[in-house]
Order: sequence, then structure tokens, then C-alpha cells
Amino acid sequence: MALFHILAVFVFLIVATLWKRLTRREKIPKGLKKLPGPKGLPIIGSVAEIPDELSWMKFAEWGKEYGPIYQCNLAGSNHVWISSDQIAHDLLSKKGAIYSDRPHIPALIDDNRDSGQYLPLMSKNALWTRQRKFANHIMRQHEKTEFNHYPELESIRLLTELIHEPSQYNHALESFIARVTSRLAWGHSEASDELKQRARELLIGVSPNGALGNKLAFLMGLPDWLSPAKAWERRRHNTEKRFFEIMQSDVRREMSEKRAPMSWTSLFLESAGAFNFSGDTEGAYAVGMHGIAGALTIAAPMQVFCLAMCHHPQYLEKLHEEIDRVCGDRMPTLSDKPQLPFLRAIIREVIRWRPPVPTGIPHYLTQDDEYNGFHIPAGSIMHPLEWSISRDPTMFPDPETFNPMRWLEPSFPTYKEPLTQYPTILNSSQFGYGRRTCQGQTVTEADLLVGIGSMAWLFSMRREQDYSDSPARPSSPTSPMSVSSFDSAPSPLETEKVESRRLWPNEKASISVEELNAGLSVHSDDTNSPSDAPDAVNAPGAFPRQTENDLKAEYLARLEKRRKEQEKLDKEDPTLAFTKLLIAKPKPFKFEMVVRDQSRAARVLEMYGEKTRAGEFKDARQYWGEEQGKGKELGWGVV
Repeated sequence: MALFHILAVFVFLIVATLWKRLTRREKIPKGLKKLPGPKGLPIIGSVAEIPDELSWMKFAEWGKEYGPIYQCNLAGSNHVWISSDQIAHDLLSKKGAIYSDRPHIPALIDDNRDSGQYLPLMSKNALWTRQRKFANHIMRQHEKTEFNHYPELESIRLLTELIHEPSQYNHALESFIARVTSRLAWGHSEASDELKQRARELLIGVSPNGALGNKLAFLMGLPDWLSPAKAWERRRHNTEKRFFEIMQSDVRREMSEKRAPMSWTSLFLESAGAFNFSGDTEGAYAVGMHGIAGALTIAAPMQVFCLAMCHHPQYLEKLHEEIDRVCGDRMPTLSDKPQLPFLRAIIREVIRWRPPVPTGIPHYLTQDDEYNGFHIPAGSIMHPLEWSISRDPTMFPDPETFNPMRWLEPSFPTYKEPLTQYPTILNSSQFGYGRRTCQGQTVTEADLLVGIGSMAWLFSMRREQDYSDSPARPSSPTSPMSVSSFDSAPSPLETEKVESRRLWPNEKASISVEELNAGLSVHSDDTNSPSDAPDAVNAPGAFPRQTENDLKAEYLARLEKRRKEQEKLDKEDPTLAFTKLLIAKPKPFKFEMVVRDQSRAARVLEMYGEKTRAGEFKDARQYWGEEQGKGKELGWGVV
């Protein structure tokens, strides 16, 4: 009988959803036209036409077919895609009063629009207004206090890790950003591993092709015991909240003991009443969300930099010349920014060429509107499609080509003076539009300039095949500071094999059916990053359980499918092997990193030793006990 009731609930929810969507009709006011776009199928719309890989390129293709603003139905929701910077400004900036809300994200436990937890995801309301005021305050303080030395400090540890373990470059770059952001948020770097995990789990929760609850929203209305996807999200939410509270409590204690470093949390606690927050928890989230936002996005352009330099080595040589001339034998600092226009051009072109958020962060239209004779219905989800905006041929001639000179030569539309200030990533379209513009732009700029500049100061980077004709190709480093070889760097397939060893310690070991039925899946980028597979947190436990052999066969079939997809992508364009979640980053690839000057490497290792002895580089802290809280109420979720 219980099973019958459960099935009845499922059928009712599905039928009600389908009926609502089938009976919905868009009313076009007289004198206006419906936006063009793909027709799609009944109920599901154009969902089936969107590829699993590089979906933003499909949206860009439709933009060329239907025009710079078009709409499509995705499972009953109206999505409007904008491929023009001018149209994005006309609507999202100039009409910000009706275009500044955010769409609902079904997979989150609390409503992102008014929970007060995630400033970038909130709708325009009182919570959003006061938290933006706080964000403006801490960012202004960041620009005029000692915060700016954090990237320079952590770049020493970054280079040391790359000298010793270059094959872990993805992990090193993400750790660099997480450590800097942890220092900004709480004054110390020990929370970096936890911050990365919080970012990974939240990224899955907010990505359309991440958490299952974003595809089957009705699952979030069921009890936790009936919806493992909802249970996963609840644990993620509770762990995140407790982590933010712990960090705030630690800073408060350090402040009472007169030993707290400068941080966003200390700024909040010094003047909490000035922001009219509802309490300490809102303040903890206001800080923690900025930490997560930084950890999510800034490492991706650093990884793209490695990709670009391997495929366009002529620009790395030019970058070396500039950094050597300006910095000599000392590491780059933020104060060098005016003298490093080519480094800034590289960074600006990296973000344009492979934007970290290619689909843009969506806006939500609160009332009917029109544009150039076209009707835009209320409730539309508006996407400033950054992949297309950054490829406008009138602004970016030959847009598919990586060319940092477009920012430095007067013959290009993007050239600006003075070169002591331009090029800059500040106020670029990647940071959003109107009232939703990202407030952490100066933090991003500082991290990228110091991080990428430091890597270029010490290393050369070359694709593995660039050494194929050399009889003296190095196979392993002869010392920690000579040649760093990526012979052991994992390809996407090899990474999945590494990940599979977490399931099967050897070929004869058996798969854990319990783990797989709880939603465990492999990654397609690296073992330290969020899964980009749509079933990353799918909860098959709610459905008939399969045998061990069936699960293992399905797992291996997925691996083979991904291998073939990857081979096809690599043949077409190896620089387009990217993850699939909202924040897109390059999948690991094989390349070699060579120390340019051993005396520089020796100096880095010496500085690392000095800072370690001074207590600056402490190990990451664990918050949830053994195995990061596996099986406990709070802890790391499967990603």
C-alpha cells in the first residue's frame, strides 16, 4: 500500500507539471512580435537539442541563426539569450529595475532569491541591498589596506608546489586562489581545502546540469528519505552554515585576544550594526559567500593561461621579456601593474577567449517588456551569453584566435590608452551587467596578475608533442629546481582511471554497490574538482537497486563513451576540452613546465622555508573528523 501511495504522488506531480506547461500560452501584445528561436518539442521544448558538451556553443550557433536576441523553451521555462553587448546593456543595465532579479534554483534547500545566503543569487530585495552595501565596504577596504599582500605571499607557496609536483597544477592553482580568499575572508589560509570543497558542492547545487533537483524539481518537495538528492543538498547546506559559523567564531576569539589579522570578517565584527544585518549568521554568509565566489571562478582563467601558452608559445616568449625587464630576479608584485601591459593583455585575452562563465549569470525579468518591436514576457530567464559577446567580430576581429595584441595595438577596436591603465579586466562584460555587476573585480585582478605573473616569471610551458623531435627530451626532473616534467600528468581518461581506484583499489576488488547507489560517480576533469557529469549527485537510491555487475558495466560504459567524446573533441580543437558546470574550466591536459632560471627557483624555495618557519604556511585544517565526516551528519559530500 505504501508503494502505491508513493507511485500515486509521483504520477500526480508529473501530470500536474505537464498540464501546467501544456496549458501555458504566451500572450503577445498588439503591435509586437514574438522573439524568434528554435521551435522545440511539446513539453520539453529544445532540451533535447542541447549537447552535453559545450552547450554554450549551441546557444551561440542559435544566435547566428535567429539573431542577437532570441528565446527558447527549456522544459517549460522561457529562456532569452543575448549575444550582443549593446543589447545586454540596453536591457540588463538601463532597465535594471525590472531585469535585476535572479531565477529560482530548485536544487537548493532554501530559496536562493530571499534566503540571504548567496548575494550573487539573490533577487533584488532588502537583504540584497544591505549585503551589497557591506560588499562595497569590504572591497573599498581591500583596495587601501594590507589585503593586497596576500596574493604575493601565497604565490611563493604556489611556485614551490609547481616546482615539486607540476602534474598537480590544477590542484596547485585552485589551492592558491582558495588560500588567498581564505586569508581575505578570515585572516588565515588553513580553511582553504574546506573552502574549495564548499565551492565544489555549491557549484553542483546551482548548475543546471549539476544537481538532479535542477532537472527534476519535484524531487525537492519529497521527504529526504525518499529523495537522496534532497538529503545530499540538506547535508551540504548544514555543513556550509556550520563552517561559516566556526570561521566567524574563530575570528571573534582572535579579536578579543588582540591577535586577529585583517579580514572581511574582522571588518564586519568591528561595525556589524552599520549594515543592519539580521544577526551574526547573515554576516557569516555575507563573508563566506564572497569566499566561495572567489574560489569558484578565479582559478579557471589561470588554468586557461596554461592552455593558451602551450598552444601559442610566441606570446609566452614576449611575456617573459616584459617580466624579466620589469622585475628581474624578484617575483612580480601588484605594484608592478602599470609597467606590465602585456601581462594584463594576456589576462584580458584569456578571459575573452575562454570565459569562465560562458553562458553568463542569468537575470530574471519581473514584468513584460519589449525590445525593438519584440515582446519579452515576464518570468523570462535572461542570459547574457558571454561566449558570443566576447566573439563579436566588430569588436574582436578574428574572434576565435587567441591574440593578446588586440589590446595593445591601435589598429584594433579594443585598444585603449594609457597603457599604464589599459588593458584591464575591470568592468569587462564577464563581470556582469547593471545592478548585478560583480563587486570582487579588484580582488580578481590582483589574484590573476600576481599568480599568472609569478608563473611566467619562473616557468616556460610547452605541449608534450613540442618535444617529440628532441632526442634529449626530459623524462623526470633531475632536481627539484631543474626541469619539471608533465609525463605523469593525467589526461581526462587517465584521471577517470585514477578516480576509479577510489572505487576499486585493484583490478580484482569489488565495487561498492552502496556507494554507487548513493550517487557516487567519476569526474571528467580531475580528482580535486567538481564532477561535470549530470549524474554527479543523482540519487539512484530512490529507484530499483542494481547488482554490482550491472553497476560496474554501466560505469565502464560511461568511461568508454566519455573517452570517445574526448577523442572527437581533441581532434576538432584540443583547446575546447572543458567541464560542463556553470563555471567552465579546461580539463587536465599533458604539458611540460620548465624552470627558466635555477637561481630564481632556489630563491623561491628559500623564501618558502623562511615563511614556513615564521608560521605563514600552515597545513590545511580538517573540520569534520576522519575521512572528512564520511557517514556523519556534517561533512564532505560526494562530488
